[in-house]
Order: sequence, then structure tokens, then C-alpha cells
Amino acid sequence: MTTRHTTNDRAKLPNLRRMDMNALLTFDALMKTRSATAAAALLHKTQPAISRELARLRRTLDDPLLVVTKGRFTPTERALELHAVVRDALDRIEHALSPPEDFDPAGATGTVNIGTGAHIELLLGAPLLQRLRAAAPGLVVRFQSVHGDFIPDDLDAERMDIAIGLFSEVPRRFHSMRLFPDRRVCLLSAAHPMARRKRLSLDDLERIKWFAFAQMYGRPTNFDRLLKPRHRDLAFSAYLSGFGITPYVLLETDYATTLPACVAEVHRRHFPLATIELPEPLRDIEFSMVWSKRQHTSPLHTWVRSEILRVLEEKTGAAIPGNSPPRRR
Repeated sequence: MTTRHTTNDRAKLPNLRRMDMNALLTFDALMKTRSATAAAALLHKTQPAISRELARLRRTLDDPLLVVTKGRFTPTERALELHAVVRDALDRIEHALSPPEDFDPAGATGTVNIGTGAHIELLLGAPLLQRLRAAAPGLVVRFQSVHGDFIPDDLDAERMDIAIGLFSEVPRRFHSMRLFPDRRVCLLSAAHPMARRKRLSLDDLERIKWFAFAQMYGRPTNFDRLLKPRHRDLAFSAYLSGFGITPYVLLETDYATTLPACVAEVHRRHFPLATIELPEPLRDIEFSMVWSKRQHTSPLHTWVRSEILRVLEEKTGAAIPGNSPPRRR
């Protein structure tokens, strides 16, 4: 039987017909690396070939897609929207072409990059490493810091697979899950003059010397956003280079800092520190986990996310919905 193709058939998918798979793969590589040189190395092509394909994409889509800022490509809004769809489509094609198999963590290899904010690595890190090492000894786990509110660049560029922290807004191109509610507390030395206080008032905030962390210097904070309508301020007079020295600075000074209560309790188990409740506007927080659409159906990353949820359930006592592991051999 001869199949006849009508004009209507040929007219279907007109935009896709202007593309080819190589152009989409080049676009994906450029979005990952933000560099024509790195994209060329990733795809085993020459840099001029990558530049030519980018020029064709720009003409076809009538958008610059990637613009040079300080020697590095920065994606346009159109590129970010398009990449989320293209990356998902490429993954689906790759998955469809791959032979089906059950997931066995014992044979897992590679590196999983986990971004952690709000000191949550202190609560999560050790027990998660123990679980992953026992079940997937060939897997490398790399923790990275997530500073402040959610910044999507590392997920977009696949430098990070999962991000966990206090995120007020998450772009719709990512998957996210609410983990557990918590509260911010004031953490200070048990010998601090105010250590016996149960709760701080808004006026008390201005009577305490506070420190924060270097990546927050010069940036608006959640405290600014929450206190500005009340004409109040939580001023930091010192910025530490990293989270690890927090308890040591507290023990030897009359400074204080703010931390999630679940993290502050970890410090208190090991150091003579005290916590004080913060004023209501600063108190309530909620941890979330965010990941890219590309990793959403990956058996490995689905399993890692389920292990993260199990650790957090054990550590916080919170029942986290949607915690079901992938099928295993």
C-alpha cells in the first residue's frame, strides 16, 4: 500500500521543520555551559561550527538567545523558556530510545550535585551520605551552597541537580516540593547577657549585635522585606566567610545570628549555646526542594530525592507527602 502525503500533512509542525536535531543539541549545550568553547568540546565540534549554529538559531527564532556579559553568555528570557521545553523533549527522546530497565542503586555511578541553603546541610549531610554510600557505593555526592533566595542559574546550567532551602519564589520551569515547616530562632552563647530571654521583641532586634555571612553582604535579605513595612531593621555588623565557624564565633563574642530551629538544635547538641524566639514577622519559614524537569523522571535522581525525604522525615519527624521510591531490582 502506498501512503500519500497531503499538503496538510507537510504543513504540520512548520516551526520544527525549520530546525534539526543538531541545532537543538547545540542550543542545549550552550545553555548548559554558557560558552561556545565549552559547548564545542562537549559536542566534539569546532567553535566556529557552534557559532554558525547559534547564528542560525538566532535568525530562525528572531531572538538573540544568548548575549555576552562579562565574557560569558547570559540567556534571554526567551532562551530560558525555550530551554526548559527543549531539555525535557530531548530527555524524553533519549528515554524512549533507551532499553527499559529497573533501577538498581548498587550499580549507580556518576555525581549528584545537591545545593543546600539555610545551613540545612548540617542536618542532612551526614545521614544522607551514610544512606547513599551504603546503597550506592559508586555514586559521588557533591554538596554546594545555595545563598539567599532561589537562584536558578545553577539548575539551568546543570551545575546543580537538586536545591534545598528557603525559597520564596520558584520559576515555573522547575519542579518543586514543600518539605517541612520550621521557624527562625536567634542563636547565641549560653553566657550571652540575653540568653535567658524566651522571646525577642522588634525593639530588641536593634539592641543585639548580629552577624550574617559574606554572600549576603550588600544584598537585600528576607529580613529587609519582612521588617520594612514595620519601619524596623535588623542590621548586621559582621559577615563571616562560612557557616562552619558559626558556633565558635558565638561562644567567644556577644554576637548573635539567626538560623532555622532544626539547624540551631544541631549546634546546641555540641556547643553551650541558647536559642530565643524571634518576633512573629521573622519566625515562620518552610523548606522546599527544587529540581529541573530534566531530572524529574531520572530513576537515579528520583531515588536520591526519595532518600533525602526519608532522612528529613527521620530528622524532623515531619510526614512529607509524595515520598515513594522508584521501582528497584
